Amino acid sequence: MKNLTPLISLLFGLAVFGSQNLFAQEDPYVIEMEGDEEEAGKGLTQEELEAMAVKIVPRVAEIRGLEWKHKVPVGINTPKEFREFAVKAVRDEMGKERLKALNDFSVLLGILEPGADYEETMYDMLEAGVGGYFDPVSDKFFMISTFNSGGMAEFIMAHELGHALDHQYHDLNDIFKGAEGNSDREFAARCVVEGSASAVGNAYLFQGIQKGWLEASDLMDADMMAAMMEGMEGVPIFMIVNLSLPYLDGTTFMVRKDSSNLMVAMMMEPTDEDLLRAFTAPPTSSEQIFHPEKYWDKDKFDAPIVIKMEDRSAALGEGWSLALTDTLGEFGCAMLTMKKLPSAIDVSMGSAKMVHESSAGWGGDTSQTYVHADGRALMHWETQWDSEKDAEEFAVALRKHGMKRAPMMHMIHLAGTRVTVFFATPDAQDMVGKLQ
Repeated sequence: MKNLTPLISLLFGLAVFGSQNLFAQEDPYVIEMEGDEEEAGKGLTQEELEAMAVKIVPRVAEIRGLEWKHKVPVGINTPKEFREFAVKAVRDEMGKERLKALNDFSVLLGILEPGADYEETMYDMLEAGVGGYFDPVSDKFFMISTFNSGGMAEFIMAHELGHALDHQYHDLNDIFKGAEGNSDREFAARCVVEGSASAVGNAYLFQGIQKGWLEASDLMDADMMAAMMEGMEGVPIFMIVNLSLPYLDGTTFMVRKDSSNLMVAMMMEPTDEDLLRAFTAPPTSSEQIFHPEKYWDKDKFDAPIVIKMEDRSAALGEGWSLALTDTLGEFGCAMLTMKKLPSAIDVSMGSAKMVHESSAGWGGDTSQTYVHADGRALMHWETQWDSEKDAEEFAVALRKHGMKRAPMMHMIHLAGTRVTVFFATPDAQDMVGKLQ
């Protein structure tokens, strides 16, 4: 999934557990509420939200050890308003053609059922699980009205103010620029951004309980969580995991731990040196996130192999075009080949482990999705592995599990350390040969 412009507090992935510059404004940034009046009236008012910011701002500065450079407005959105904002942000960032290509790509990979709508599914997921967001473009923070009460509201604000403070020292708009068109690299960048903010939120949580700012019993609302889980029904697990892992694996990565050490990592904070390195020279693959030593240890550093592929649309014939070029990374390979996919509960409890024998040893990959004007679609995927053994394990797991998860997977070819895979909609299988 492409990076979403606002940085969000995704509650679904977080169920595990005096400054001179304040966000409260003399001329508050007031947002008109629309839609359901009962929904809009829940939780904190604008004035109460600003008062909460007055408390939390200096605490976040103390946790991170940085001074605020300027004020950041705070406001409240209803879920409907957030959805409208997300639609505009995503469409402005991606464009209609890329969104359509991502839909075809997701259907070929088995992420979506034929006929499903990638874009609407994504918005449904965000609307159900987002508690608040910081928009680095406008430099503003918003709390979602259905989540803005009790200790959870403070936790959300601390996380998002972590983003706001990071943005004042490291432009969060820039960290994704080098990752455009590479979903795996975008995932790694999100792990840095969300891992850093999660460290602030987690520190606020633990210190808040110890110092009496927060009541542990006030942090989770059973009705809120039930409504959120219900809203996730029907969302493909790949999309849930993809959006949630940066909060979890980002937390472990930023303190040089792997995902098996989540609870330990939640009680740690990144060093200033590691924060600087991660923001200025971010990791470039999910492999580096899942195996932190491949980024942090100079002797084990492992950059992804770039696989260049030619545009073969001319060979396919009139009406065909190359719609999307992307990289799935170790994360995508794991989701296709692991014996048992994580569940939504696994994700919420922080137990969705993505390191598996079938996908470890990833070296690099590139996929090309071709579409015809009549709706037919093909995908050519080249993967490179560290050894012939790694490549064979991946190919075997693809045949055993991948072809069940992705029924449009048409052909798997193993040659040394390279595994080539072809996908095709049922009406395009006769075209696969022209890509070989």
